[in-house]
Amino acid sequence: MPRNRPAPDYVTGPVTRVLRTVSLLGIMALTAYVLVRYPSLPDVVPTHFDFRGQPDDLGSRSSLLWLAGGGLALGVLTAWLSTRPHVLNYPGEVTETNAQRIYREGERMMVWVLAGLAVVYLGIVLQSFGRAGSAILVVGLVALMGSTLAGLVRLVIAETPNR
Repeated sequence: MPRNRPAPDYVTGPVTRVLRTVSLLGIMALTAYVLVRYPSLPDVVPTHFDFRGQPDDLGSRSSLLWLAGGGLALGVLTAWLSTRPHVLNYPGEVTETNAQRIYREGERMMVWVLAGLAVVYLGIVLQSFGRAGSAILVVGLVALMGSTLAGLVRLVIAETPNR
């Protein structure tokens, strides 16, 4: 445990548990989808898209394997870290008095980031397979930024005494 922090002893809320599970299952399902569809893909696939969602670069279909592996690894790592809030870096000091509040907010932030990553991954996979995924990708990116910003605000509030 970093810097002799107190051990977590709070109870994770049901919304956080369900959101973590659904997001991780979604990421795993998207990865499975890419792997199942992979053999039927052409040798050359779109690898980058412009702001209108139109392909503006092409590459080997193996690039989708890298996408699937990276998406899965990032999702699993984020989910795993969300269950270990005592090892995360925080903007302020973690004390005996505020530790459980800070840990709970750290876990919540990581789970909402995981949900945003799942939506981003969905948008990218849809675009890669010729579907309209631009709007979903934008929603995911906004969710990522929003969850990070809101999480940081909630962490700062959790640090203050008597909250």
